Amino acid sequence: MGLSAAFWAPLGLLLSLALHPALGTHTHRDYCVLGAGPAGLQMAAFLHRAGRDYQVFERAPAPGSFFTHYPRHRKLISINKRYTGRDNAEFNLRHDWNSLLSHDPWLLFRHYSRAYFPDAGDMVRYLRDFANRLGLHVQYNTDIVHVTLEKDRRAWNGHYFILTNQKGQVYQCSVLLVATGLSVPNQVDFPGSEYAEGYESVSVDPEDFVGQNVLILGRGNSAFETAESILGVTNFIHMLSRSRVRLSWATHYVGDLRSLRLSSGSKFSKKYPLIRASYESKGSRGLFILGTASHSVDYRKSAGGFIHGFRYTVRAVHRLLEHRHHGIAWPCTEHPITQLTNSIIRRVNEASGLYQMFGVLADVILLKENATMFEYLEEFPMQMLAQLETLTGRMAKHGLFIINMEYGKNFSGPDKDVFFHDRSVGHTEDAWQSNFLHPVIYYYRHLPTEQEVRFRPAHWPLPRPTAIHHIVEDFLTDWTAPVGHILPLRRFLENCLDTDLRSFYAESCFLFTLTRQKLPPFCQQGYLQMQGLVSTKSLREHGVESRLLRDYATMGQVLEDSSQQPDDHEPVRHTLATGHLIQSLDSNKEEL
Repeated sequence: MGLSAAFWAPLGLLLSLALHPALGTHTHRDYCVLGAGPAGLQMAAFLHRAGRDYQVFERAPAPGSFFTHYPRHRKLISINKRYTGRDNAEFNLRHDWNSLLSHDPWLLFRHYSRAYFPDAGDMVRYLRDFANRLGLHVQYNTDIVHVTLEKDRRAWNGHYFILTNQKGQVYQCSVLLVATGLSVPNQVDFPGSEYAEGYESVSVDPEDFVGQNVLILGRGNSAFETAESILGVTNFIHMLSRSRVRLSWATHYVGDLRSLRLSSGSKFSKKYPLIRASYESKGSRGLFILGTASHSVDYRKSAGGFIHGFRYTVRAVHRLLEHRHHGIAWPCTEHPITQLTNSIIRRVNEASGLYQMFGVLADVILLKENATMFEYLEEFPMQMLAQLETLTGRMAKHGLFIINMEYGKNFSGPDKDVFFHDRSVGHTEDAWQSNFLHPVIYYYRHLPTEQEVRFRPAHWPLPRPTAIHHIVEDFLTDWTAPVGHILPLRRFLENCLDTDLRSFYAESCFLFTLTRQKLPPFCQQGYLQMQGLVSTKSLREHGVESRLLRDYATMGQVLEDSSQQPDDHEPVRHTLATGHLIQSLDSNKEEL
């Protein structure tokens, strides 16, 4: 059982996966994490919080050693937007591309830098504090130089990973999580290439380039980072590459040119290992690739190669491991069906993982029997949908919804403009023509099979659904408009479920009880269980002003005044007209 050298060479790690004879004494760990960079520490934080047996191995004397050298000119371009106008912590992570996920509110990058583009030294300091404050188990100055397989039927995956460090010490691991990043520089080979100097070693002192003509091979972020630093002292700067300049604002891929971004120019096949959509190796069960090296799953599609993306894919891997090895089902929340619309609207407006890992991680709603309740699962790897029940421990027997964030089909590429004039921006009937990032809801009566996922239509992220709904795009990614966003979504959900998801006053539920065979879920779960809307003075006044309710209080006062007239010796008998409509079912106001 072996892996090609091309698979592992970019990771800077010599792995020889083969049968290995029984070794002597060694230290056993359920989980071994290679690398104490952002991805390794993120996985360690999840394992630590879950109380698992794990160890992180780092060859440097401190975490985040990559950022002590890169970017060469020390400015990151992962944004640190400290003010968003919101107090919602989850929403704010959409604009915080450096923080890792933890339960400690002080471990947010906003506390480490005020700069929109922080200094790399701030990242080193942040990662050090992240490891120390959470008490993560990191073994520094340990270089894992050899990895082999030892077959054992008692092992979780049918084998153990045997790790050997530079001192010959041996460790036995049930699961191996590789988070070593991409450490091998891109190499060029042409006549005269021996005179070229690589980004990893070129001088960062502008004085070394005074009055010179400079040729830079490449037009990515590292090339422009270097060019910007010497622009003021050189005669000419020539930049040459095999492809056009790809600007991130046009392609909507964070790996393209933004500002000062380290970027290797190597080809995809040599740069990233080939792994499953679950981030597990295709050749060795129990071997997972995390962080930048896992970008093969969403290369040039989403943000999985960057901190603000892989912090969520690492969490997804941890949840998969929790179920596989510890029997803990994928976390979910359970709600009555009447909260379905609100649950979706809340997530698409607040969730960071769904927003950053668009097209890769999606929310899943599993319907219960008779569609009276539902389970809400967050950020599940979309391409593993056919295996959802096996991977999560949740059942999808009564239908499901998938909530995904998508761009339009023509949002990226040469001469493409995501904001082209003919796209849909406000007309709900043309929402499917939205080209900017927007939520798309897929409805399936049955869980798709692996064959359906594999042979889905071209350019579709999922198999063809029973029904599909696009929420029309919004430039500010704010999908809270009652008529433009919420109402069309609710009607789509009602059509899929063949039910009424509106909320009603108790008077309406009482009327439905007398006139309908099937009550709306809100009345079933609320009014009939005496849990309907609580009548308050302001609520009743609003109902009267909107002409949804009669003003019985005023009518009662009129009767009381008339009955107390001095000339009347007999009580005046009046019949209170209840009216032909208690709560108008045709009212546009009630529809909202």
